[in-house]
Amino acid sequence: MLTMTRDQARANDVTLRHLLDLCRRSEKTGIWQYSAFLSPAEQEDLFRSGEAAGFAFQLTGGYENAERKILAAGNEAEMGHPEPPVRVIAVKPKSEKFAEKLTHRDYLGSVLALGIDRSLIGDIIVRDQGAWVFCLSSAAGLITSSLTQVRRTAVRAEVTAADIPELQPQYAALTLNVASERLDAVTAAFTGISRAQADRLFASEKVFVNGRTVTDRSFRLKEGDVLSVRGFGKAIYDGIDHETRKNRYQVRLRKLV
Repeated sequence: MLTMTRDQARANDVTLRHLLDLCRRSEKTGIWQYSAFLSPAEQEDLFRSGEAAGFAFQLTGGYENAERKILAAGNEAEMGHPEPPVRVIAVKPKSEKFAEKLTHRDYLGSVLALGIDRSLIGDIIVRDQGAWVFCLSSAAGLITSSLTQVRRTAVRAEVTAADIPELQPQYAALTLNVASERLDAVTAAFTGISRAQADRLFASEKVFVNGRTVTDRSFRLKEGDVLSVRGFGKAIYDGIDHETRKNRYQVRLRKLV
């Protein structure tokens, strides 16, 4: 099952009420209203809300296929095209010769170390020796002026345009042989470890579907679900390709690289 602590549930309820309030405010004032960045789980809560279905809104993360997105509450037909306060910051090493191999965690940690709240930061796309950080406009100035180092690598950070090819996510197609669409079977095949070892990942709450922790090993994935295993990566589940002669299944995924 999808698990959630009492504090997490309370926080999600508070977030959902805030998003609904933004929708009401937009409807009342006729002005676009914007939220901070939302996790996939928070976005899912919004779409599942019966009350939200009565409002006009859209979600955007600054580029196609973004994972973390902000709510833009408003009716485009009545209010015109929205102008979400999302900025893109290119972070590059000052000297490629002395640059380290940096990860998403390295960039995120350095940005948060500036005192910026996580909700102000969207996706971070790492490519070669640089990264693109999506953020709210309110955080852009601090990042560009204060982000001068990531780990031991000296960097420069500058606001840039979002319409560049490197910002599109890159996927590697995977075909896995599994006994069923059960989450424990797919997780073991995806990570390349045994079912017993995969069980320990569930016990330590390192398996996520659509941004939520899953502890039910028998949970069945459906097409479009995003599987994330901490320490092993993330992939979009594309369903069963075909059944084998040994009554097993070939399933397809697209792993984010």
